[in-house]
Amino acid sequence: MDDLGQATEDQVILAWLQAEIESPEFQAYLVGNPPNPANLSLALKAARSPDLRDQTQNDLRRQIITATYGFGQGSGSFQGLGRDIAWRRFRLSTDEVGEMLYARQGAAWPILSPATRKVAEGATNVGHVFTGDQTNMVVLSLASGLCHSDKKVPEIIALRRPDGRLVILEGHARATAIVLEAHRFPKGVDVYVGDGPSVENWPFL
Repeated sequence: MDDLGQATEDQVILAWLQAEIESPEFQAYLVGNPPNPANLSLALKAARSPDLRDQTQNDLRRQIITATYGFGQGSGSFQGLGRDIAWRRFRLSTDEVGEMLYARQGAAWPILSPATRKVAEGATNVGHVFTGDQTNMVVLSLASGLCHSDKKVPEIIALRRPDGRLVILEGHARATAIVLEAHRFPKGVDVYVGDGPSVENWPFL
């Protein structure tokens, strides 16, 4: 694990939006009801052609991720987390990604990794243990996409437990696909890791 230095909330939010933006369901959410295609157009630009020096873009990305996932609000995916989270960027080998833990949320991940909660176990099981939802298809589709695309993979976003273990906050399917296609990442992958006193209050550790 190589420490690449401090990261900003704007960087973390950008990675989160880039991970979500190609989903048709997420795009439909951004269009809104009544539909306003301009909302999606702005979000696509902010994700696909990002400029972290552009405060208008930063504000838009923060607004989207806050409204959708509760970033910085102690709600939703960020339940129990305060404003004390400091972020750093790390480069992890694919073996180290395999050692990351799934969060204790969602029905699928405990089915794929019932013994250890490790991504490596989930990657081993995803091809033959049916989760009862779309998770298997999503992970295998992502893995296939990694084989046929040179596009940058958005960073996984994780929290550091008090015992030092990394638990995925965003990117469960992506991390699993990366482990499946580890040969595509000989130099490893980048991960944003959040740490702070309120992490121990996160109910999904």
